[in-house]
Amino acid sequence: MKGRLFLVLLVGIILTGCTALQAPSKRDVSAATDFAHPNANHAYYEFTSSPLDKPSVLEEPTLPEPSYEVSSDEDFTAENIESAYSTYGDVVVTVASHKFKLGEIASRKEMAAFQTALDEAYSVALRQYHPSGFTYSMSSVGAINPLSDIEVACKLSDRSANQVGQATCNTFFSTVSRRYGQLVKGAR
Repeated sequence: MKGRLFLVLLVGIILTGCTALQAPSKRDVSAATDFAHPNANHAYYEFTSSPLDKPSVLEEPTLPEPSYEVSSDEDFTAENIESAYSTYGDVVVTVASHKFKLGEIASRKEMAAFQTALDEAYSVALRQYHPSGFTYSMSSVGAINPLSDIEVACKLSDRSANQVGQATCNTFFSTVSRRYGQLVKGAR
């Protein structure tokens, strides 16, 4: 008897729970849940007015000129940036490019020797012709081994390119070839 009473009570509780879950509209929910953030209607940043708030085409706000104090530890030679700008010219152009073949099995060792040859050739061409804006760029163009073929572009400012560009690049490329050959033979 006690077992039947317990079983009937258990079935009654389960049925009550199931019916409450199946009909949620019958539940009594008197307290509303507020999911809003407590600071949802308050500004987080304080915005102040600036001279840019009032746009005008006729009047521009005058900003104070920046003052620079030259200290004794600064090391620069150009007094005026505009005069230094005209020294180098306004355009750097590629005068010539040359493809160097380092070999099918080129590795870091050959690349290090090539970089040394580039640096030395750059110094030789710079001392010999004194071109302004002289620089070079290097890119690997090997199909299977990227280090097998290296393309080097010789670049100078527009004015120097017209005056000594071809001679500078010829000296640069021939020195790279000669010096790279010497470095590779010396490494073996």
